[in-house]
Amino acid sequence: MFISPATYVASFYFLSLLAIGFRFFIESFATTDWILPPLASLVVGLVFGSPALIPFLTMRSFAEERRLGTLETMMSAPVGSVSLVFGKWSASYLFFLLICVFAFCFPALLLFLFPEQGESLGFTRYEQWIGGWLFLMVFGASFTSVGIFASSVTNNQMVAGMLSFTLLTLYLSLMAFSFGETSSPDSIDSLTDFWNASVGSIGNGLDKLQHFSVGLVDAGTILHQIIFTFFFLSLATLQVERLNH
Repeated sequence: MFISPATYVASFYFLSLLAIGFRFFIESFATTDWILPPLASLVVGLVFGSPALIPFLTMRSFAEERRLGTLETMMSAPVGSVSLVFGKWSASYLFFLLICVFAFCFPALLLFLFPEQGESLGFTRYEQWIGGWLFLMVFGASFTSVGIFASSVTNNQMVAGMLSFTLLTLYLSLMAFSFGETSSPDSIDSLTDFWNASVGSIGNGLDKLQHFSVGLVDAGTILHQIIFTFFFLSLATLQVERLNH
């Protein structure tokens, strides 16, 4: 993945579009009713742009191996399916974090070139940087695990990409439609309370972004995304083991 030109081309266009959107947002920020810190707009752009980015990072991981017939060769080596899935996922995840690092260079560059404007936008508040970065880390881990799972169920990378795109779009749609409507009840008195307590950050992920964006780290969201990541990586591992047998 790190030597494929297609990966870098997709990353370049994604970052270019993100930079243009960030520029126009900052220019019009004073006239908007945006309630979150300006830095959170970059986090939102990366999260909602993931269905267009993650498939390019993950769709070839197992689908291409199956198409070329090299998966069987890899499985014949002294490498377990768990290690194989983790290696594929960690590479995609690290590349996603690398893209996030370049994206965070946009506000850093603005702060360097225009320190007064950057300070007025809150770019000097380190808790916002840390909170936004942690949010991207936990959700990026789960998003890439979905892509790895999608690639493990087919030998066609385009099908894997479309499946990953569909699953992530459904996930983000649920988060968007549930924004502002979910809560964390102290007691479970109805089916709705049970659902809200069970789905966790699937339903209230965007609500939790309001906490992360000001430096308030929600441990429940992090734990839920870790479980979500483990679940899809486990499914991918089971699929790889099934193919091996």
